[in-house]
Amino acid sequence: MEILVGPDGRIWYPNSNELFRYLGYFGRDCDLVSYSIRNLGFAAIATFARYTRIRFQPALFPAACLQRVLEIILYHAPPRIVLERAGTLFAPLEVLHNLNDAVARLRALQIATPDEEESSGSPTIVNLSLDRLRDSKRASMQAAFAIWKEAKRYTNARSISRITANPAFGSGAVAWMPGQDRCLIEAWPQTYGKYGELSYESLLGRDVRDLPDSAYILPATRSYFGVAHSQAPRLELIEALVTHPDGSRFWSRYERLLLPWRTSTSDIFVSSVPLLRLVRMH
Repeated sequence: MEILVGPDGRIWYPNSNELFRYLGYFGRDCDLVSYSIRNLGFAAIATFARYTRIRFQPALFPAACLQRVLEIILYHAPPRIVLERAGTLFAPLEVLHNLNDAVARLRALQIATPDEEESSGSPTIVNLSLDRLRDSKRASMQAAFAIWKEAKRYTNARSISRITANPAFGSGAVAWMPGQDRCLIEAWPQTYGKYGELSYESLLGRDVRDLPDSAYILPATRSYFGVAHSQAPRLELIEALVTHPDGSRFWSRYERLLLPWRTSTSDIFVSSVPLLRLVRMH
């Protein structure tokens, strides 16, 4: 099976009427997939039994297209990834057996695309099936999920501090969602330190919209609103470019389990149970 990813991240199917109308060409006398990759900033992802092939042109590989490609391979996690670069007389093939290496290589090659604005720092977020909690690598998430189910999703304001301190919850963040339309920081992950000269503790109780790095925090906490509204847990995979106060930057890939806790009809807390997968210097 093969799909096309457009320059804006939209997914298209080869030989579909929707694609023909988009391109404005209904002829069958040329390879529209190759043409779209070489001239229009598309990428093609073909899935086979033993590997996934990604065709793209580094000099015409917009950031939105790259992000969608990353979302797809991070979600499906193929055992082998073959990268095929278009736009040259000889299209070299690269075979990568590690997903982290494939992500890093795609990002490195995409830099060749000219006139690309620097990423705003918004994280890539992919929804995962809760069935993954059965894996032994996610034992801490399993424990937190079991506690949440036993409590039948209910807690009280006094017990929130216990959730924050409980090792089963991975020392993650907790947000208070009053009225389900605001997101106030109740507890920071214990790995956090400072916002420059400001300590994270000094920002407890602040709305995420008022934080110094709201450009990153707002997209990262968007799922909190969805969880608070649906009253259902959510497992996600996140890749983010993080900037330290000293200006250094690194890529972080982690999973998080979001659990909604109801304290009253209108008050909901959301706890985040993290699981770090990868840290790599930018």
